[in-house]
Amino acid sequence: MKESYQPHDTFFHLAFSRRENARDLLRNALPQSIVERLELSVLEISKESYADRWLGTHQSDILIRTRYRAKPVLVYILIEHKSYPYRWTVLKLLAYMVRIWEKLLAQDRRLKALPPIIPMIFYHGSRRWTFPLDFASYLELPEGFKALVPDFSAILFNLQDLKDEDFQGADLFQASVRTFKYAFRQMRPHLGEILYHASAFPFDEQKRSFLEGLLKYILQVGRDIEPRDVEEELRKGGRAQAGEVYMTIAEQLRAEGKAEGKAEGKAEGKAEGKAEGQLEGQILAKQQDLANLLDKRFGIIDEAARRMIVGCKDIAKLEKAIVRILDAESIDQILEILE
Repeated sequence: MKESYQPHDTFFHLAFSRRENARDLLRNALPQSIVERLELSVLEISKESYADRWLGTHQSDILIRTRYRAKPVLVYILIEHKSYPYRWTVLKLLAYMVRIWEKLLAQDRRLKALPPIIPMIFYHGSRRWTFPLDFASYLELPEGFKALVPDFSAILFNLQDLKDEDFQGADLFQASVRTFKYAFRQMRPHLGEILYHASAFPFDEQKRSFLEGLLKYILQVGRDIEPRDVEEELRKGGRAQAGEVYMTIAEQLRAEGKAEGKAEGKAEGKAEGKAEGQLEGQILAKQQDLANLLDKRFGIIDEAARRMIVGCKDIAKLEKAIVRILDAESIDQILEILE
């Protein structure tokens, strides 16, 4: 199945732009002492992304605004989504935080103090997260310098460290986090439970839209999921409305595939078809070169890294990654180019 440019970020925004899901996420991820001090009933989701200057077309961040219970003070929670470990994520969070504060100052020059921003990393990759969460750990500090430089710690919500029964929240939240948790693992044994939570509610347009996005994401990233598996689980669960949504999606995907194939055939012709085949061959060769070079430079790379390489069809990015191998300090610096 053809993947969207970044299905993980797309579904992350769909899932946690819903206030009830965002509220459950904060209750699961933040320390209880912080949750008790926040007025989550007035939670707002910002429609802006502060990651675009750094990550190009990616929008991997979500900004939530709420209030402190004891007094009318705004509190922001910045959530950065990562599907693989990246060394400089905490530095990125700092950059986003500064942009948020700068924008608030530009909107109101009378501000005398800036609101606190709680930085959080939502991680669901297959590799262990081993990078520090405190900013000072990324600085080479001579003795006595620590008090003179910025320092903060991010909260890591790592789905791979949590059991399914640890998740506390409503059905849509349960469906979302379980789907993310198994996006890089075997999803088929958990598909029935995911779909049970995803369809255990009265339907309206918003919930129908969520289910459509969830089913598309499952079909895009589930390595061991076939369309018939989804049909079987929905049928076993007696989820008639959800089954109707799935059939609509399946028909849309089939129609899109047929339309795309016809359009390409008419527009390209034999000559362009040959050129496309040559380009695909060049991309495959670059992917193989990159994987082989990474194996030699950093040792045998894991399956998640290989999937990222195979999933990248941009020959310019592949070439840039190959060149970067010469001076890269870690494999993460290479993989970020492919996002």
